[in-house]
Amino acid sequence: MENTENNALVAFNTENTTLGTVQHFIDTSTRSGKIALYAALQNADKLDEHLNETIHMTNAIAQAVQVTDENTGEISNTVRVILVGDHGDAYAATSPTLASGLNTLFGIFGTPDTWTEPLDIKVVTRKSRRGFKFFSIEPVTVSDKTDPVID
Repeated sequence: MENTENNALVAFNTENTTLGTVQHFIDTSTRSGKIALYAALQNADKLDEHLNETIHMTNAIAQAVQVTDENTGEISNTVRVILVGDHGDAYAATSPTLASGLNTLFGIFGTPDTWTEPLDIKVVTRKSRRGFKFFSIEPVTVSDKTDPVID
């Protein structure tokens, strides 16, 4: 399902979303757009292997998925986020906080379908007050350009 709502503050609706729902800003009116979406969904690298690296983001995808807790076996619904780079590279993580961060980012910079150039970002890990790790998005400024870059 292409996200056609023009509500940048809630670009990805992650609440009460049907399992398997895919939200994105990729133009899927063409065969090449459909292939790009499919490739990102199927071939994304693990985002946690690319932390602190600059990603030239051109798109993002959110997919409603289920995960199983390794300790308890409990199944829960969550969101898989895929960041798409300017060369078709894709990086995925199951992270509601990353989806929330993207919604904030889109509220400020607009959604990817409105951009005229890639948005340089990097994903970092932070710790909550309770000690849980989570992903956070940082826009890359000109002075940060000395960081590793994914091309």
